[in-house]
Parts: sequence; structure tokens; C-alpha cells
Amino acid sequence: MKKKILSAALTLLIAVGAAGCAGASGSSTEKNTEAATTQTTQPAEEKTTGEDAVADTKEPVTVRLAIDTAAGGSFQVRVANKQGYFEDYGIDAQISNFAYGIDTINALLVGQSDTASGADYALINSLGKGDLVVVSSLSQTNDKSAEKTLLFVKGDISTASDLKGKKLGVQKGTVYEYIWAKYLETNGIAESEIEYVPFSTPDEAIVSLQNGDMDAVWIGGALATKFEQLEGVKVLGNVLDSGVNISAYLLLERSFVEENPEAVAGVLKAIYDGMNYIPGHEEETAKLAFEELKLPEESVLEDLKYTNYALGFSQEDFDHLEDIKKWSEEHGILTDQYDLKDKINVTPLQNSFPELLTYEP
Repeated sequence: MKKKILSAALTLLIAVGAAGCAGASGSSTEKNTEAATTQTTQPAEEKTTGEDAVADTKEPVTVRLAIDTAAGGSFQVRVANKQGYFEDYGIDAQISNFAYGIDTINALLVGQSDTASGADYALINSLGKGDLVVVSSLSQTNDKSAEKTLLFVKGDISTASDLKGKKLGVQKGTVYEYIWAKYLETNGIAESEIEYVPFSTPDEAIVSLQNGDMDAVWIGGALATKFEQLEGVKVLGNVLDSGVNISAYLLLERSFVEENPEAVAGVLKAIYDGMNYIPGHEEETAKLAFEELKLPEESVLEDLKYTNYALGFSQEDFDHLEDIKKWSEEHGILTDQYDLKDKINVTPLQNSFPELLTYEP
């Protein structure tokens, strides 16, 4: 087991929770970018030993982590596992892979996992289905990362208006459903003028595009490389054209946070170390992504240039999620009634990383 190295700021217990959003303000993006930069400037190996490090004599606690294929919500977890950080903090991490963030949330809801990572839209429309809590952000969109979420089209589509009468691929329940709605709204296209074609995995979308079963689809991150190589497929635009920002968050069951505070703290510390390890080890991270997900290494390296990791929770985060909740309610998508404030658990962050917390319940 690696020698556990903690800063004094990491000695208190913290909790963890939820690749992905309705227009967070520019100030939010700047604040989160600054926070992420602050967190990733010091390599994990250089932290000083704290007095409250997890004792070697304690039995490891099993924690089931459900993660997707996105850089913003999974690469730091994969790196933490590879580097043995979970073990360092007394955690027996059991990682399960899923295609999208909504799949990790569903796994958490049915008791197949103890954690989930999901984009804002997906978690807002899932929080009312169980006693889940958001305890931290994982990543925040900035202009550069938004440019990596692309709209792929095939055939005679050259402008947004050409989408009328077309079949649009969508992963139901994911943030891409929200991106489509905002993109069509922005371009004056009624949903009655298009046809949505649901799909479950990127590979399914590739086949549908090739066979003509769909004409357009949103794809983000390293997966975009696969679509760029398809014959007759081109890029029409990026997520900035929809006015949507994408943020990823960590979620857990409320009871798990309350009953296993030390284990939750260990998970978050390991993820924090994983975030700090990636800068300066991008090629190693890309190789790991290929090993575990078969993502092209060059695409992952490009993706890492734009991924904005951010641990914490701000007032802008809350306002961002509240905006999406209101929009989902107004459009009849969200029917579960709940108070968003009751779904945010910031006490662990307040005790451990007060400098990364600007939200006040």
C-alpha cells in the first residue's frame, strides 16, 4: 500500500456523490475553472502526511462505484483506482462501467452501486426517484470543453433549419435530450417538425447513422473520433450553439453518507488524488482509458486538454441545477416533486474543503 500523504485540509470527513445544464453564468465557469486549477497544481505524491490518516489496522470498506465513459466523471476515478489511492484510504473499490451517467444513476437507484456520477440534466430528473444527495461537483464546462461536444449530421444537412423533417438520435434521460431541446428552441424548430430516434450506446448510434435510421446526433469527448471517421458524416456545430453548459456531479444515497462517513471521506480523498495525478500524466491516463474503454489514446489526450475537473459546490452550481429543474417542470419532463435544497448535502464539504464551498443552504 502506498504511503498515505494528506494535507491538513483533508483531515476532516467529506462525502461523495454525481458524461451531460441550462446556461450557468460566465462567472460560474470562471470560478469553477479557477477552483479546478487550484486543486490540480500540486501532484498527489507531494502532499504532507496528516494526523488523521486512515489507520492501516482498519479493515477495508467495500464501496461500489458506478462510472461512465466520460472524461469529466470517470477518468479521475480510474486513475485513483490504478494508483492504489482507494486502498490507501481504506477502501476496497469495486468499479462498474456504464455507457452514460444516467446508467450509473439508475444503478444507484436499484442498489447495484453505492455511488453515481451524472450530468446535471440526468440527475435533476432522477433525484425525485430515491433518497439521493448531491455532495460535490466532478467537472464543470468551460468554452473549450463545450467545443468538444459535437453535432454530427449525415446527408443533405448544412444548416440547423435543414433538420426539419429529420430523424434525430437521442439518449433518453441524458443531458443530450436537454441539449436537443434547447438547440431546436434556439433555432426556431418545433419538436413536432422532427422525429427523435432513441438509442442506448454510441455503437448503436454509429450503426443507425450508417444505415440511415438517424440523420443527426450529439456526441462528446473522445467518442467523437469514431463518428468523425464515418463515411458521409460531418460536424454541423457544437454544444455552444445550444446555449447549454454541462456539469457533472457525484451522488450517493443519503443513508450511505450518514452511516459510512469515513468510507465516503476515503472515496472523495482518493478521487481528489486522482484529479491531482492526471496533470503531468496525461499519456498514462490515455493508455488507461484505452485499456479499460478502448478509447483512442490520441482522442483521450485531446479530451484531457479541455476537461475542467472541479471538486466543490458553489451557489452558481445550485442556481444552475435549479434552472434546469424549473425548465424540466415547465416542459412536463419532471413530474416528481422535491425541494432541491433537500437534495444537496454540503456539510462534509464545509468541514473538509470550506474554500471550495460558496453555497449556503
